[in-house]
Amino acid sequence: RAAAANAITTLLETLKNDGRLVVLEPKMTVEVSVPTGRVGDVLSDLTTRRGTVDDVATGDDNTHAKSMVHAEVPLVEILGYANSLRSLTGGEGAFSAEYKGHA
Repeated sequence: RAAAANAITTLLETLKNDGRLVVLEPKMTVEVSVPTGRVGDVLSDLTTRRGTVDDVATGDDNTHAKSMVHAEVPLVEILGYANSLRSLTGGEGAFSAEYKGHA
């Protein structure tokens, strides 16, 4: 058992040092509906969560307009996002997330 563990550790270290070891993580496609006045806060938060913003569809400038933000975010970073979004938008934001794949 110890010999197998040592062999695996050595192999992983070699692959890591050669740059051939790649760790994949699940990515989610996220669609966020947010009041237009809070888009900047949401974009900043998604970026902090290692998200990549794909598109922002901005609503009108009136106070009740909504904007849509489309992004890709690692699953581990989106866990618990509903509470953060609620805080950022005063309870007016909503989001949906769909599995995209591993990257």
